[in-house]
Amino acid sequence: MHITPTALLALLWMLLIGWGFYALLQRHLRLDDQLADKEAQLSIERHARNVAELALANTHLSLCQLTKQQETVRESERQRISRDIHDDLGQNLLALKIDLQLLHVSTTGAHPLITQKVDCMIGNLDNTIKSLRAIIYDLRPVVLEAGFQSAMAWQLSEFTRMHGIRHAFTADPAALDAPADAERDAMLYRIVQEALSNVARHAHATEVEIKLQRYGDMLTLRVEDNGVGMVAPGNGRGCGLPGMRERVRAIGGCFAIDSLPGNGTMLSVSIPLTVAIAAH
Repeated sequence: MHITPTALLALLWMLLIGWGFYALLQRHLRLDDQLADKEAQLSIERHARNVAELALANTHLSLCQLTKQQETVRESERQRISRDIHDDLGQNLLALKIDLQLLHVSTTGAHPLITQKVDCMIGNLDNTIKSLRAIIYDLRPVVLEAGFQSAMAWQLSEFTRMHGIRHAFTADPAALDAPADAERDAMLYRIVQEALSNVARHAHATEVEIKLQRYGDMLTLRVEDNGVGMVAPGNGRGCGLPGMRERVRAIGGCFAIDSLPGNGTMLSVSIPLTVAIAAH
C-alpha cells in the first residue's frame, strides 16, 4: 500500500497533536495532584491555626480571670489594711489626743511653757490624724459606693484643693449609662488617682482635663495636662502606671501615653465593656 507524502505528513501531525494532548493531560493530572496536596496542607494549617486561636482565646480568658482575681484580692487587702489602721492606729491616736487635751486643760495658766508645747503637740497630732485619714481613704475609697461620677468629682475637687491645679471633668451620657461594674470603676479610679499624683509631682501643670467616653463596647478614659511633658512617655512617670498598663492590657484594653517636652501629657485608657462584664 502506497502512502503519499501528504498522508504521512498528516499522520505525523496527528501523532504530534496526540502526544501534545497526552503531555497536557499528564501535566493537568500532576497539577491536580499538587493542588490536592496543597489543599490538604492548607486544611491542616487551618486546623492548626484554629486550634492555636482557641488555645490563645482560652489563655486570654484565663488571664482575664486571673487579673480580675488579683484585683479583687488587692482591693480586699487594701480594705483590710485600712480597717486595721483605722481600728488600731487611728484609735490610739485619738486616745493620745484626748490625753493631750486633758493635759492641756490641767496645765493652762500654771505652766505656760508646757501649755505651749502641748498645743504644738496637739497641732502635730491633728495633722497626723488628717494624713492617716487620707491614707485610709486612698486604700478604701468609700465614695465609689456612690458611683464613679461622684467619686471622680470628689477626687478632682480634693486634687484642686490640695495642689491648686484647675480641673475639668466631662463624661458622655452613654459612658455613664454603661452597666455597673465595681472592679472596672475601681480600676479607672486608681488610674486617675495615679495620673493625678504624677501630674502634681512632675508636670508643673496649671490645668488637667479628664474625659470619659464610650465608643460602642469600648469605654475610653483620657487624662490630659498642660504641663512640661515627658522626655520618654513610654515609660510612664511613676511606678504605678506600668502595673496599670499590664492590667489594662490583660483584659483586652489599650493603655497609651502621648507626650512631648513642653506640650503636656495625655494618658489614654480604653477598656472593652464586654470583657469587663464577662469577667464576672
